[in-house]
Amino acid sequence: MEALLIILSILLIAGGVIFSILPPIPGPLLTYGALICTHFVSNETEFSTSSFVIWGIIGIIILIADFALPIAATKRFGGTKAGVIGGMIGMVAGVLLPIPFGIVLGPLLGAIIGDLYGGNRIRSAFKSGFGSFLGFLVATSLKLFYSAILGGIIAWKVGGFTFNAIIDLF
Repeated sequence: MEALLIILSILLIAGGVIFSILPPIPGPLLTYGALICTHFVSNETEFSTSSFVIWGIIGIIILIADFALPIAATKRFGGTKAGVIGGMIGMVAGVLLPIPFGIVLGPLLGAIIGDLYGGNRIRSAFKSGFGSFLGFLVATSLKLFYSAILGGIIAWKVGGFTFNAIIDLF
């Protein structure tokens, strides 16, 4: 059972890092799932209640920021409501369509097209498109940072447990 939980934790951490970049599934949620799995491996890998609460709160804040930052940045850079919607559509289209660098270009182009449709001039549309892109990059960086740090902490705990288990064999 311990090996199964460790393998599941590793898969959840990998998924957390991957889906911190790709939007279909929230990556931090998967990494938090790895925290839960690791907690049940053994007494040596248990986490405190405060760890669960703190990492959970940070994860929720990051998930909210993931939606709010691109919208706020687009508005901050002068985007219209159509530009915000276009950026969100572009993000989804960038993942689904086989376009090189679609995940990066999607929000940018979506916000530009949306703003042009919403009545902004081309200069303002490019400015708000840049804002959408910047918000997307910051949100993605936060998710990736969360998943990498929490994944590292989990790996440290599991590594210590595994090392001690090997030592106990001899």
